[in-house]
Amino acid sequence: MKKLFIILLILTLGLTTITACKSKEAVVDPDVEPEMAEQVLDEEAAKVIGKAFLEQFLTGDFESAYNGHALDEAMKKAFPVEMMASIHEQLITDYGAFIELSGQKETTTQGFYIITFGASHEKQTLAYNVVFNQKGEIGGFNYQEIESLDVFSSTEKPVHNGKAVTFGSEDFPLEGTLLYPEGEGPFPAVVLVHGSGPNDRDETIMGNKPFRDIAEGLAAQGIAVLRYDKRTYTHSLRYSDPLVAADVTIYNEVIDDARYAVEFLSQQSHIDTDKLFVIGHSLGANQAPRIAEGRTDITGIAMLGGNVTPLQDLMVYQYEYLFSLDETADELTKAAQNTQLGAIILGVKMINSEELTLTTDPTLTLGIPAKYWMDLRDYNPIDIAKNLEIPMIILQGGRDYQVPPTEFDLWKAGLGDQAEYRYYESLNHLFIAGEGKPSPEEYSVPGKVDNQVIEDLAEWIHSVI
Repeated sequence: MKKLFIILLILTLGLTTITACKSKEAVVDPDVEPEMAEQVLDEEAAKVIGKAFLEQFLTGDFESAYNGHALDEAMKKAFPVEMMASIHEQLITDYGAFIELSGQKETTTQGFYIITFGASHEKQTLAYNVVFNQKGEIGGFNYQEIESLDVFSSTEKPVHNGKAVTFGSEDFPLEGTLLYPEGEGPFPAVVLVHGSGPNDRDETIMGNKPFRDIAEGLAAQGIAVLRYDKRTYTHSLRYSDPLVAADVTIYNEVIDDARYAVEFLSQQSHIDTDKLFVIGHSLGANQAPRIAEGRTDITGIAMLGGNVTPLQDLMVYQYEYLFSLDETADELTKAAQNTQLGAIILGVKMINSEELTLTTDPTLTLGIPAKYWMDLRDYNPIDIAKNLEIPMIILQGGRDYQVPPTEFDLWKAGLGDQAEYRYYESLNHLFIAGEGKPSPEEYSVPGKVDNQVIEDLAEWIHSVI
C-alpha cells in the first residue's frame, strides 16, 4: 500500500532524517561542530561523488552506494543497505519508477555542503539532497517533492511581496514566509497552522501546495499571511533522538509555534495588531481553539477540515475506509489488512486505557510515545471553543475521507450559532476539487485550493474586523 497521507497523526518520532524525507536537515553527527572539522572538502569532487551515490541508490545498486563512498559514522548507522532498499521501495511505490536526473544546485548551510539534484519519477518530480561534511564524507541524504523540473532549474525569482522571516523559540527557531498584499498597510493578517506530520510552509503533499494557494489568494484580497516550516520538518534531526521524541506533546509540536507566529506578526510594522487570525487545517484546525485559548491577541479562528472525534479513534475509521476501497483484494491481502487493522485497534484501546502511563512502550501505542497521547486522547475542541468570545468559521469538504463530513456535523451540533459554517460538496481534505469516490491517489494529481474557499475566508475576515 502507498504511503497515503491518510493519518492525521504522523510524527517521525524515533526515525532518522532519511525517513523524515521532507526535511532539509542532514543526518549528521551532532557531537561534531562543523566549523571545527578538518577542512578537506573538495567541492568539485563532491559533485561527482554525490551524483554517483544518488544514481546508484536510485537504480538499486545499494552495495555500491554504501561501500563505494566515504560515509560518516552517523550515516553508516542510519542508512545501511537494508534501509536503502526499504526507502527505495517506498519511493517507487509513492512516486513511480525513476526516470532521469535533471539539473543540480549547491548550497552551504551550518558548515555542510549540500548538492541538490532534480529528478523525475513516473508520478512526481523530486529534489534529492546529498549532504557532505567538511571532511568530504557524505553525512546526509533526503528528498522533497517539487512542482516541476522547470521550476527547479529556473533562476527567476517569484514576483510577490514575500519576506523571508525567522521566529520561534531559541531551541527551535523556525523559518517562514510573510506575504504582504500590495500597498502600505497596516493589513489584517493570518497565521496558517498545518496538519499532522513534518510539513513545510506550503503544506506540500505530492504536487499540491494548499498553504501557498491560500496565502497567495488571501494576499490578493488585502490580507497578509505568515506560513512557516513546522519544527518537526526543520528540526527533524533533533527528533531522531529518542529522548527528544519521547518529550513531544501537542503543545511543543503545534500550539507553541503557532502562538510564536502570532506574536511575531504583532511586532511587524505593516500589520494591524487588532486584526490577527489563525487558520488551521486538519490537526491545526483541531487545535485552533487551544491556540486561541486565553489569548487577547487573536481576533478569530478558522478551522478547515478539522476533527472533533479524538485522533486515535478517527484513525480506525480512516483505515477501515481505505481498506474498503480495495475491491479486488484477494484473500491473502484481506487477511493482511485485517491483521493491520487489528493491530491499530489494539493500539487505540491501549491509548484510551487507564493502563496508559508515561513509561508505556510506544510499540503498544501506534509507535508514538504515551506523553503525546496523554495530551490528546480526551481532547474535545468544542469544549474550549464554546468558551471563546471571538469569531469562528468552520469549513468542510464533502469529499474528505480523512476528516469526513460527520465531523462537520459535530462542530455544528456543538457550537451552533457561535460559529459560521461553509460546506463544499466537491472538495477533498486539501480543499481541492475532485470527482467520484475519494481516495489517496487523487493527491498525486496537482491541483489548487478552490477559489471559493479563499473568497469565503477573505470575506469572513473582512466582515469581522
